[in-house]
Amino acid sequence: MSTQVHLNPTKLSILSLPRDKYWIFACSILQLLYHESNKSGSGYSSDGDDEDEFSDDEDDSDIKDNGFEELKNGFSGAISSKRNSYDSIGEELNRLSVDNSSKVKSPDSATDLTHYEDESEHTEEQQEDEEEEGNFFFHIALTPDECTIVCSSKLMEAYFSNPIEICASLNYSVHLLPDSFLSLQVDSDGSFDRSLRILELTKPLSENGISLFFLSSHFNDIVLVPYDQKEKVVSILTKQNFEFNDISNSYIGSNDTESESTVHPEGSKLLEISTFKLFEQASIKPIINDNIKLLLTGARAGEVSNSILKTAKILSIPTTIPDYFAITRTSINEVSLILPKSSKRRIKMGFDSKFIIGSTQDVIIPITIDFSKLPLDSPGIVAGVASKLINGMRSLDNDCELNYFSMAKSGVIMIPRENVEMIATILE
Repeated sequence: MSTQVHLNPTKLSILSLPRDKYWIFACSILQLLYHESNKSGSGYSSDGDDEDEFSDDEDDSDIKDNGFEELKNGFSGAISSKRNSYDSIGEELNRLSVDNSSKVKSPDSATDLTHYEDESEHTEEQQEDEEEEGNFFFHIALTPDECTIVCSSKLMEAYFSNPIEICASLNYSVHLLPDSFLSLQVDSDGSFDRSLRILELTKPLSENGISLFFLSSHFNDIVLVPYDQKEKVVSILTKQNFEFNDISNSYIGSNDTESESTVHPEGSKLLEISTFKLFEQASIKPIINDNIKLLLTGARAGEVSNSILKTAKILSIPTTIPDYFAITRTSINEVSLILPKSSKRRIKMGFDSKFIIGSTQDVIIPITIDFSKLPLDSPGIVAGVASKLINGMRSLDNDCELNYFSMAKSGVIMIPRENVEMIATILE
């Protein structure tokens, strides 16, 4: 086994909102997507480098370029119109009485700031700008009940602060998690069981009381951990035989037998028992949505910007968004997607087979677990669920690939369609 874990230093924020309140954040989400589509490495000129590989003829290329020019123009108009609607909401909220006494400062108070504080703030802002420039990670996921958005804290403040304030004033159940997070991106050479990969990091972190979020993508897996526990996470990784490589800024998992034992599913039995006992106490039961058929796929090389803009078009009309949809950007040239299996639906969305990678026959079924009755920072859930399923499969002398993505208030296990009955038996 050779596993590489890249630590992204950018501060991330996680926002959770009910699906029926999505419309309030539509403009902010579109702004985020438009920003990401124009980041270095996402533009049309760079994406076009690989265009010949995926275009059947010159006419197809022209149609594609013209289509996306129209999308960009329409996208700008959508932001403008939605901004006007937010302005009108904001005007209504301004009529509410607000106590600004805590915000009043005398003119002299500003002059009391020392030169050292100014320099410190400038240095911190400069560092954040540099981290943001090199950060390509963002994640937007929707289920029938929830929308979760993960992006840099700087972009969260820039694009989402106004609608968050609006929802707070109206007592809507919208939650910006108070903690900042950082991401651990888990890559493997393919020789390691991907289902066990979920346990590889979540088990030791959970056993040390660290709450986390886990996101499976087509290219790799992402673990989100609290930013203020960075040093503790590094210490845990070191004890689990991960070595820091200064060149790649990553932790390299060794391939000795001791490292293998750290992800043995039998060792996660305590987490499994405590997790499902917690579920029982809160009357939480996993729901198998066997009528929903999905694909976990990715954008082809050269389609990064186009895929983000297609997503913007899809998400600009809330009534046409699929029940389950996700976009996750993990690097400059990697965008993962959760899409409907239906080819007709995907073609309407702009994601027919020639624009995505992977087999369209690898159908996955979502199993949803509602965590709304549990604290947002409950540790051990991902590892406990993964352990239950992996141990259950092995007891039946069977095996299948598991994928998982955390919403802020729920979890979604993604299993191959052919393994639904087996998983249902394990979860009973």
